Amino acid sequence: MLSSMTGFGKAEIKQDGVSVSVEVKSLNSRFLEVIPKIPRILQSREFEIRELIRRKIARGKITILIDLEIDPAYLRTFEVNFDIVNHFVKLLREIKKKAKVKGEIKLEHLLMFREIFESGLTNDISDEHWEIVKSAIDEALDKLVEARKKEGLELSKDIENRINLISDHLEKILTLSEQSLKNKQSTLKQKIEKIFEDVEFDKNRLEMELVLLADKLDVTEECVRLKSHLKFFLETLKSDEVAVGRRLNFLLQEMLREATTIGAKTEDAEITYLVIAVKEEIEKIREQLQNIE
Repeated sequence: MLSSMTGFGKAEIKQDGVSVSVEVKSLNSRFLEVIPKIPRILQSREFEIRELIRRKIARGKITILIDLEIDPAYLRTFEVNFDIVNHFVKLLREIKKKAKVKGEIKLEHLLMFREIFESGLTNDISDEHWEIVKSAIDEALDKLVEARKKEGLELSKDIENRINLISDHLEKILTLSEQSLKNKQSTLKQKIEKIFEDVEFDKNRLEMELVLLADKLDVTEECVRLKSHLKFFLETLKSDEVAVGRRLNFLLQEMLREATTIGAKTEDAEITYLVIAVKEEIEKIREQLQNIE
C-alpha cells in the first residue's frame, strides 16, 4: 500500500501530574529528516524521540512539536543533609545534658528541623513521566501514519488509472504500428517494381531492404518492454510494502525511455500523437510520485 509523505497527527494525554500535547507534521523529502521542537526537560530524550519516528516512517520531513507541563511537586527533589543532622544531634545532646532532660533523642525531634532537608528542581524527566510522553508520541505518529496511508490510497487510485490509460494507448500503438509497417513495405515494394518494371533487379535485395525497413520501424520490442514495466509498476503499487517511492521512480524512468524510443522510430502521425499522450501520463505520474514515501 502506498503511503503519502504529507500528513498530520496529534495526541494529548493528562496523567499523574503530566499534561503533554504532541503534534507531528510531515512534508516531502528525499530522505527522513526530523526536526524536533521540544522543551529543555526532554533534550536528553531527543535520540529516543528520533528512534520512535524512524521505526514508523521511512521518508519525509518530519516536524514534531511537544508541549509538556509537569506539576512542580513532581519536579522537586529532596535530600537529607546528614552533616546538618549530625550537628543537630550534637546540639540536642548538649541541651539534654545542660537542661538535665531525661529521655532519648528520637526521629520526630530531628524532623522538626527543616534545615536537614535540601530541595531542588530536576532538569531531567523521570522514567515514569517519559513513558507518558512516549505514549503520546506513539499515538500522534500512528495518526500521522494513518493520514499518510489514506492520502496514499487516493494517489494509488489515480496512478493506477493513468497506468491503465497508458496500457490502452500502448495497445493502439501496437496495432497501428503493425498496419503502418505493412503499408510502408507495400508502398516501397510497389515503387521499386514500378521503377524497374522493364528492368531486371535482384529480388533478394528487395526482400533484404524490406527486412531492414521492418527492423528500423518495428516498435514491438519496445512495446513489450514497456508492457513489462507497466506490469511490475502495478505489482509494486499494490504490494504490502510502504516505502516504494524510489522503486516506482526507477520503473517510471524505464517506461519513459521506451516511450521515447517508440516515438523516435515511428513516422506515423497518429502513433506520434499516442506516444505524446503516454509521455504526458508518465509525467503526471512522476509528479504524483514526488509525494510518495
